[in-house]
Amino acid sequence: MEAPVVADPLGSGPAAFGREARHPLAGGRRVADVVATVVLLVLLAAESVVAGGGIVFLSLAFSSCGAPGNSCDETLGGAVVYVGPVLVALVLVAALVVCVLRLVRRRLSWPFALVGIAAVVAVFFGAILLVDSAITHGI
Repeated sequence: MEAPVVADPLGSGPAAFGREARHPLAGGRRVADVVATVVLLVLLAAESVVAGGGIVFLSLAFSSCGAPGNSCDETLGGAVVYVGPVLVALVLVAALVVCVLRLVRRRLSWPFALVGIAAVVAVFFGAILLVDSAITHGI
């Protein structure tokens, strides 16, 4: 009597039907990458909220424009205050998309989250410099 042939429901058998066997997660390196990426992306999201709010908060610097001797380039200041948070959001979305795509493709992704954090810091300090250059304090 022959034993009945039972299909492998989990697909854990050898790749006999033209399917390539998928390699399991490669030890601690993959898990560490996923954990580091998620932690850095959470930090990036929190940093983006703070940086966007901080850039909007820079608009208070223009309250000194009415003081005698002060001059302000309100066009530049307004552009910075409106465009700055948009740039921060674009950096956040770009970093999220790149990291998720790299995680799905099982590529190293935490450096891209770190680059996103650095880019948000650069946008924030660039906004501070532009707002500072838009205001000239008199005597």
